[in-house]
Amino acid sequence: MTTFPASAEFKPRDRKPASGNTSAGGSRGCSSSGIPLTQLAPQTFVGKTASARPTFAWYMSSSQNVRFRLFEFNSAKSVKQLGKVQEIPTIVGINQLKLPLKYPELTVGKTYLWQIAIDCNNDTILNQAEFTVIQPQSLPKSQFTTISERVNYYAENELWYEAMEEALKATDNAKLGEIGTTLVQQLAQSEISTGSDSNIDLKNIQQRIEHLQKIASEN
Repeated sequence: MTTFPASAEFKPRDRKPASGNTSAGGSRGCSSSGIPLTQLAPQTFVGKTASARPTFAWYMSSSQNVRFRLFEFNSAKSVKQLGKVQEIPTIVGINQLKLPLKYPELTVGKTYLWQIAIDCNNDTILNQAEFTVIQPQSLPKSQFTTISERVNYYAENELWYEAMEEALKATDNAKLGEIGTTLVQQLAQSEISTGSDSNIDLKNIQQRIEHLQKIASEN
């Protein structure tokens, strides 16, 4: 019988560098806690999902609408927007959005970029993250009986979006919960530069890692 560790292990081996379209902006502004708008997803490298309608998660320190956009890569550097901009109401803490039916289902083998933005003090705070859709593996649902086991499976198979979505099922009140906290801590570690991408802004990445660590410590 297969056994699983008590905590998730998100240590991606395949960290394909993001194209350079990915960014995080706004270390100041609307944040009252010192933590700006923060995507809970890989930014320095391309994340993975096996879902045609993944769930996106992010942190807000204030409750205001965010603008959600989705893009598809035409080439290594060129993207096209899919659907229209969506205004999404938020709450303080962890927010989630399953890809709305207004958008087309995502295609296996393609790479996408999701973007969230808010206006703050005459400025725009913007977060973007790239991800690719991979072929889903055949997995009997009965193999896993707990949320922790499912999160472990997704995390160890580098399916960040499924792991985060599943982890948040174990909590409420816009908190990460124990499993989600572990995942975000490991996400912070995975964002550390390998030195293979000269385009990475190390200062911004370090700030992002610190923000992820603060979010984890709040939960």
